[in-house]
Amino acid sequence: MAGGFWAKNWFKVGITVVLLAIIASFAYKLYGQEQASAYLKDKPVGTAAPFELTDTEGKKVSSSDFDNKVKLVYFFFASCPDVCPITTNFLSKVQDEMKAQKVFGDKADIVSISFDPARDNPAALKEYAIRNRADFTGWKFLTGTDEQAMAQLAKKYSIGVTKDNTGNFTHSNVILLVDKKGQIRTYYNPGRPDLDYKTIVKDIKSLSKE
Repeated sequence: MAGGFWAKNWFKVGITVVLLAIIASFAYKLYGQEQASAYLKDKPVGTAAPFELTDTEGKKVSSSDFDNKVKLVYFFFASCPDVCPITTNFLSKVQDEMKAQKVFGDKADIVSISFDPARDNPAALKEYAIRNRADFTGWKFLTGTDEQAMAQLAKKYSIGVTKDNTGNFTHSNVILLVDKKGQIRTYYNPGRPDLDYKTIVKDIKSLSKE
C-alpha cells in the first residue's frame, strides 16, 4: 500500500513538473515575441544596397564595416529646415536608449547618410553630429562626392530625393531598420505620434538575437 501511495504521488509530481516546464517554455516564447513591435516584419521588405562613403574624419567607410550588426539607416541633409533636425533629435533619444539596453556600438549602429555632398562635407557633418549629441562609437555620419550618385543610393533604399530651384531637397523621411544579414526589415515614420524610441530599440534587440 505504501509503495502504491508513493508511486501515485511521484507520478503526480512528475506531471506537475512537466506542466510547469511547458508553461515556462510558452511564457519564454511569448516574452520573446513581445520584444518586437508590430512595426517589425517577419520577412524582409528589401535588401540594403552596398556603399562606400566618407565619415566625419574623412575616412572611407564601407557597408561591409557594419556586417553582423543591426543598423538604423537614415537619409538626410544637414541644412534641412524641418523634418531632418527633428528626426535626428529623435535618433539621439534612440541612441541613449540603445546605450541603456547595452546594444549601442556593439550589436547595433545608427548610420546617417547625407545626400547633399556639396554642402555636407566631413567637417560640416561632424559639427552637425556633435550638435545632436552623436556618439561616434556607434553613430556614423556619412557623405559621398556626387549628388546624383547619392540620390541613386537613396533610391535603392526606397528613399525618394528631389531638388528644387532653390537648392533645397524634398525627400522621404523614414528610418530604415536593417538586420545583421543586410535585409531591410521595416521602415519607421518618425512623424507618427505613436512611434516611441523605446519601441525601435526593442526591435533592434529582437533582431540582434537572430
